[in-house]
Amino acid sequence: MQQISKEKEQQYQQYMELEKEVMSTLAKVRQYEASMTQLKRNIQKCQITLKELGSIDEQKTYQPVGKCFILKSKKDITNEVIEIIKSHEKDIDEYEKVRQHLITKGKEKETQLQEAMKALKI
Repeated sequence: MQQISKEKEQQYQQYMELEKEVMSTLAKVRQYEASMTQLKRNIQKCQITLKELGSIDEQKTYQPVGKCFILKSKKDITNEVIEIIKSHEKDIDEYEKVRQHLITKGKEKETQLQEAMKALKI
């Protein structure tokens, strides 16, 4: 009788660990999705900035840095904004790969969790 209860206890512990891993993986997926959303917003802001920079002639332009502004040429600001967009797009691609990996990993853990539930007959 003691042997059966120990086996069940181990199965319950495995079940609980799998459940924690599934929840942790889902939380990580949500974090990556939130980061990707923020990067996409930043890209949109940069595109608006580029559009507005395109409408002005060569004149004094200022780049905001915190609470102050730095005088820079239109070309320099445009190049910096383009580099920011490229960097964010690269980050989004990397985050998407990690997100897809986490989703796959989460589905595997969910399958293991369902098998554990069947073994415990929950």
